[in-house]
Amino acid sequence: MAAPPADLAAVCASGEAAARRCVLSKVDRSLVRSLDIVVSAEKGKGKGKGKDFSVDVSIDLDPVVDIDIEALADEAAEAALSEIDLKMKGQKA
Repeated sequence: MAAPPADLAAVCASGEAAARRCVLSKVDRSLVRSLDIVVSAEKGKGKGKGKDFSVDVSIDLDPVVDIDIEALADEAAEAALSEIDLKMKGQKA
């Protein structure tokens, strides 16, 4: 049974919030120039598949920040996908 669109929107929003929390736990908000997080869901490939989620995180920080931005973006995307996984498992219960 497919999740209703409203539920999918809530799941995606939870993933976005998890990614944002991840970034802001590592970098002070005042040093973040921009933080763009896109969470999308599409029909899974193959028979019996649910949804496939993808997360794209783009970060622009003040130059004084000495951090691997790409690694931080990857970590934030993983945090989002973990949160989405938990939410989707909760819907199936």
